[in-house]
Amino acid sequence: MTEIRRRWLSIVAAVWLALAAAACSAPPDVLRGLLPSPAARFVAEGDRLSAERRSAEAILAYRQAVARDERYVPALRKLAHAYAAQGRRRLAQQYLQRAAALQPGDAGVPVDLNELVPPEVTGGSLKPAWQTPAGCGPLADSGAPTGMAVEDGAIYVAYEDGTVRALDAATGAPRWESKLPARASSAPAVGGGLALVGGEDGALHALDGADGRLRWRHQTAAPIYAAPTVTAEAIYAPSGDGSFSALAPLDGKLLWKIDATPPLTGRAAVADGIVYFGSADGRIYGIDAATGREVWGSGIVAQGAVEAQPTVAGGRVLIGAGDSRVYALAADKGGEYWRHSTPDAIYARPLVISDTVYVASAGNTLSALSVLTGDLKWELDAKSALRHAPAWADGALYYVAAGDPHLYAVDAATGKPLWQLDTGDWLAAGPVIADGMMVLLGQDGAVMGFKVKG
Repeated sequence: MTEIRRRWLSIVAAVWLALAAAACSAPPDVLRGLLPSPAARFVAEGDRLSAERRSAEAILAYRQAVARDERYVPALRKLAHAYAAQGRRRLAQQYLQRAAALQPGDAGVPVDLNELVPPEVTGGSLKPAWQTPAGCGPLADSGAPTGMAVEDGAIYVAYEDGTVRALDAATGAPRWESKLPARASSAPAVGGGLALVGGEDGALHALDGADGRLRWRHQTAAPIYAAPTVTAEAIYAPSGDGSFSALAPLDGKLLWKIDATPPLTGRAAVADGIVYFGSADGRIYGIDAATGREVWGSGIVAQGAVEAQPTVAGGRVLIGAGDSRVYALAADKGGEYWRHSTPDAIYARPLVISDTVYVASAGNTLSALSVLTGDLKWELDAKSALRHAPAWADGALYYVAAGDPHLYAVDAATGKPLWQLDTGDWLAAGPVIADGMMVLLGQDGAVMGFKVKG
């Protein structure tokens, strides 16, 4: 080792020792001032990911920054900008409003807020009626919904954190709020005076539809992902453990149970005394609703998991599957009438209006088929995956797409686009139309009501 190099190393060592000694003797507040905070480090990581166009990961980093310090304005603004770029305008507004409250003298925040002013509502035959607020806690996007149900003038919404809310469908006014003892994992179902929600604890929680009190619970061995189906005689409940149970509406008593290949993630349909549902191994079942006896024998087998709810119409069962096909089967025996292929899996319940069945596919298509023959009437290409069933009113078909804040309206007869409406955030469920009102559920938890003008 040369003399010059030895001297250089000794200088470096002396500097490190001096720094270490200073750090040991410095007050803690001084040290915190010298080092970036955890929130700042997460923001820096989010900036790096954003520069690499990894927007989803960047949002996670910014969320971590806000979770570490909900008063850190740079993190609030970064997260707002990232959400705005995704079309999630309402979430962006909430974070910018927090930033403005924390730093009222920052002139940049009001400018950002002005850029997020919602566009004028030009939703064709829709008239805005009301909208509920969204978000709670340090993260405004922490209360994502699992789904909603509309019944008898009320809207029931379940959220991942276990909150269940009931709203008046005409005004959006709250009726009651309840909290499950576990996180919710299914959309709610309503009937017989009950609001039923599946939980990650494997229980089906039956709440009183009038006030949200727990009436009873049915325990299974795995989370419940599919909403139950309610009739006057029984509640039919699929579970992630593969069990399919018929329960008494009054007290949840088990009437009968069968076991299928887990997990069961699709809701059942009931018609003319038969229960229809699909399983993870592609089997489609027809079961006697009163006894649990198999009506279809060994069942019909698709080439992929069946996660969509069937529709029963005109003596036919129409159901989509993970093999990208929709099947038309005889309701009594299960024989196949026809099948139609789409570009990707089908998770949405087929919608039957008169002699046409409308099929939404995760392959970014919405198709209109003949119920009788399966012949294609028209097909449109959507901007992203379609995972929710469309809704129909007065000759128009309404649908929503994944990762997209818009509600789309097309002519039901031709598929020709009519108009689109920016709702302010991604949609967490398909549109529901009841009693002249369309209800939409945002991914941020906001619920919106629109009057459907005839």
